[in-house]
Amino acid sequence: MMAQTLLLFLLLAPATSGAAEEQRVYVLGSSINLRKEPSKDAEVIEKLQIGTDCLVLEKLQAEWLKVRCGDKEGYASVSLLGTEKPSVEALRAQARDPKLSLAQREESALRAATLSPEDVELQKELGQLFFEKNFDFTARLKKPTMKRTFSCPCGWETVNTCLKGCSSSDLKDVKVRAETKKDLFVVTFANAENVVVYRGKYKLNKKTEVLTGEVLEQVSFSVSPVIEKSVFLGIDKARDDKWDLPVGQFVLDDDSQAILNELPKVWGLMKPDEWGNLWMQWSDCGKRPYHLEFMPDIHGRWNILLEDVGAEAPAVYWISSVERRDNALELVYEGRYGGTTRQLFKLPVSEEDIAYLGDTAYSFNIRRHPEKHHPCAQGGP
Repeated sequence: MMAQTLLLFLLLAPATSGAAEEQRVYVLGSSINLRKEPSKDAEVIEKLQIGTDCLVLEKLQAEWLKVRCGDKEGYASVSLLGTEKPSVEALRAQARDPKLSLAQREESALRAATLSPEDVELQKELGQLFFEKNFDFTARLKKPTMKRTFSCPCGWETVNTCLKGCSSSDLKDVKVRAETKKDLFVVTFANAENVVVYRGKYKLNKKTEVLTGEVLEQVSFSVSPVIEKSVFLGIDKARDDKWDLPVGQFVLDDDSQAILNELPKVWGLMKPDEWGNLWMQWSDCGKRPYHLEFMPDIHGRWNILLEDVGAEAPAVYWISSVERRDNALELVYEGRYGGTTRQLFKLPVSEEDIAYLGDTAYSFNIRRHPEKHHPCAQGGP
C-alpha cells in the first residue's frame, strides 16, 4: 500500500517545466482503456496491453493522466500505470504467492500470460487459478442470484465429462470446459464474442446415473485470446451438428422457468379402453410407462419429450413459450427439424393427478392406475 501511495505521489506531483514531457509510464493492467476524457464513462479510444509505454502529457488531480501511447492521445487511470516496466518473472512469483488472494494471483497470472503469450506453463497456471477462484466464489455464495435446475443422463461417463457433454449439447460454435470439486461445479463455455461461467451445485444418482444440479450464479465477459488459450487449453470446439442452436436461442425467462419447475418432470401416458376407462400405457421393453417429460438443460432451455405406443423413437421439441391460462398452461414448442405447435396443457383439478396435453391424458402418479402392457417388438421397443 505504501509503495502504491508513493507511486501515485510521483505521478501526480507537480513537475518542473519540460519534465512531464519526458516522463514515461507503462501499462500495468493486462488490458486498460485509453479514454477520450478523464471519466470512466468516456469513449474508449483504444485498448492498451500490459507493457505498453506511454508519454505523460499532463498530470491531472485524482485518478487520471493524459498520455500519448504510440500515435494515440487520451486519458488513462493512474492506478493501472507505473514507472517501471512490468516483469514476467515478478508477476509469475505473485501468481504463485499463497499469501495473496486468489483474485490477486489470477490477475498476476493473467498479466504475466499477456506479456508472454507463448508460455504454456503460464497458461496452465492461469487456467488453474481461474477455476480455483470460481470454486472459492461458489463455496462462499450465500445469496444465489438464481436457482436454475437441470438434469443430465451420465451413464458410464465421469461427472466432468457428463457436465461438459450436456453443456455443449445442441450448441453451435462453442468450446466447453467443466470442472467439479466435491458437490460444486464450474462450467465455462466460449463462443467468438463471450466467455460464460456457470457456478453451482450438483448431485449424482448412482442408481439411475442421472446428474441433477442447480446453476446458482452466471457471469459473462468479453473473450480475450489469453483467457481463451488458458481456460480452454487443449480443448477444441464441440463438434457441430446442422441442428445445433446459437447461444441464447430457446432460453426461457425466469417466470417461465418458475412455472415449469412447479410441474412434475415425468408423466405417464394414459389411453382409454372401449368403455372410456383410462389405462397407464406400459412398455415391457423399457419396464416403465411411455413418458411425457419436461427436461430442463443447464442453459435455461427446456425440452418436452413425448413417447407413444408403436413409435420408433420419442418426439423431442424445444419449448419456446409458456403462459398461464386459468388452470392450464399454453405451451408453444418447436420441432428440431422445423414446425411450431401450440397446445394447452390442462393441469390436474383438485386432488386429481391426470392432466391433458391437447386430448391426450397423462398422470404423474405412475402406480395408481391400471396398466396396459405392450410387449417388445422384435429387435427392440
